[in-house]
Amino acid sequence: MRVLATALLLLSVLQAFPALAQEGFPLDGTWRGQWGSEGEKTLVVIVMAWDGEHITGRINPGRNAVNISAAELDASNWQVRIEATARSGEPIVIAGVLENIGSYQRTITGTWTIGGVESPLILTRE
Repeated sequence: MRVLATALLLLSVLQAFPALAQEGFPLDGTWRGQWGSEGEKTLVVIVMAWDGEHITGRINPGRNAVNISAAELDASNWQVRIEATARSGEPIVIAGVLENIGSYQRTITGTWTIGGVESPLILTRE
């Protein structure tokens, strides 16, 4: 009986480790949201990955994907900055604050700027 209890305890502890390991870097994953004014919201999907040194990814993956050219996270205040160039050639700058860091569905709240026009942005990690 004691061996069975020890085995069950060990099994439950080992099952917890993969769940912790899946969290990874705070920006890893797929983010969905909207930018724009109340009347005109534009959907956006951003997929980001961290290789241990750099944040890489794509905006709206698929046929019309745009690669992220630069991205950084200031962990001292959870400020995020992402830069890309739209297919039209206009610069895209995403600037915001990473919130609900302890939650799997954390958010980035800030602004989406394209061609010098700034709009509110909210992204949620899936």
